Amino acid sequence: MDKQELISIGFVKTSYGVKGCMKVSSYSGETRHFKKLKMVYLRKDKVLRQFRVESVSEQKGDILLKLSGLESPEAAKIYSTWDVVVPREFAAPLKEGEFYYCDLIGSVLLKDKTEMGTVRSVVENGASFLLEVECAEADVKGKKKVVLVPFLEQFIGEVDAAAKTIELKETWFFE
Repeated sequence: MDKQELISIGFVKTSYGVKGCMKVSSYSGETRHFKKLKMVYLRKDKVLRQFRVESVSEQKGDILLKLSGLESPEAAKIYSTWDVVVPREFAAPLKEGEFYYCDLIGSVLLKDKTEMGTVRSVVENGASFLLEVECAEADVKGKKKVVLVPFLEQFIGEVDAAAKTIELKETWFFE
């Protein structure tokens, strides 16, 4: 399966119980789509493993996920911090004006129609998400600088995920 078709919907926090369940945190905060899953992938860096879903339940905002082949806490704990990924059609449905952060990668940041840079990744820092942006302009040595732009309303305007453009309200990040 093409890795571009897969989207991260959560991550494994730890094992749970004695039968190999995993405690999973949803990236979107939505959990209903987990209950419809029949199969998931677990991904860490470039390693991708497929599992059949045996059961899904909720406990205090976390998802308890039981995957086939994982029959002990030790077997499940191996996957702590791994992403839970699924084909896009099984991810949480988006509302009007919403998008997945992975869809921002490759987007061009524009300030008054001037290209400031391209999003390389989206980083979570606790307070907010940060766009890791490779600047459009190279320095005197020909190297392109990388800056972090907070993904907050005071810095980011309109986001057009389909057109891969993001309006930038401030430019001091690039100085």
